[in-house]
Amino acid sequence: MKDAEIAKYLSKIKLDDCNSTLEGLTKLQEQHMENIPFENLDVVVGRKIALDYRHLIDKIIIKNRGGYCFELNTLYAELLKSLGFSPKPVLGRVWLSNPKKIPPRNHLAHIVNLEGRTYITDVGFGGLITRIPLDINVFSPVNDKDGMMRIVPIDDHQFMIQRETEKGWTNLYSFENVEISEEDIAISNYYMSTHPNSHFFYHKFVGKNTKEGRIGLFNNKMAIRKGIKVVDKKRVNFGKDWLETIKNEFAITLDFSEREFKILFEK
Repeated sequence: MKDAEIAKYLSKIKLDDCNSTLEGLTKLQEQHMENIPFENLDVVVGRKIALDYRHLIDKIIIKNRGGYCFELNTLYAELLKSLGFSPKPVLGRVWLSNPKKIPPRNHLAHIVNLEGRTYITDVGFGGLITRIPLDINVFSPVNDKDGMMRIVPIDDHQFMIQRETEKGWTNLYSFENVEISEEDIAISNYYMSTHPNSHFFYHKFVGKNTKEGRIGLFNNKMAIRKGIKVVDKKRVNFGKDWLETIKNEFAITLDFSEREFKILFEK
């Protein structure tokens, strides 16, 4: 990543600079999640989800878009490399809503080794995920400002990330600390962005962390959280109101064609 691209990226997430320490990694993750939204709108309208970092720089940093996990975490990893970190990709299985059968490896995150410790860092999951890096070998709960998080070992080199809620500890996603290939990522990205069984294929997800919690839009249902507690809900009508909401609340600018806008609101 070129110096000018790094500068634009850091400006986008409201940081002047960053060093390759745990403190620096924590600042990067927090600021990224508060300033670049999670969204899958290109998937919904049928655009190809390219993971070339120059395309991602143009889409996310220059054109004021967000992305889903494969886009956000791929671009984030390029920034980490440019700042002196050595991220390693891992694929995760999403366990939200307690699936009845084992879910596929359809989520991308990264492992970073720092000062003899190993952390998972993730800016592309959304929902109740941690806003700080987690040491994968520390199993006691930690506070990420929204509440308590923990990692639980579940098998050799396999870990589950959990959030404490009113119902107890809730599984978010599991991951394996093993080597994966670019093709593994490409296959997962292709499936999640094109297959009708992917939850991203039909449903519109938009979300972004705030200093106090998170604001999220699922199709036309909007929820505002403080910590992990939902404090407000409302319905946003598709069309003009919906477009104004994603522009004003999430700073997203869409360049869709008339045909794509039609698909967006009909699908």
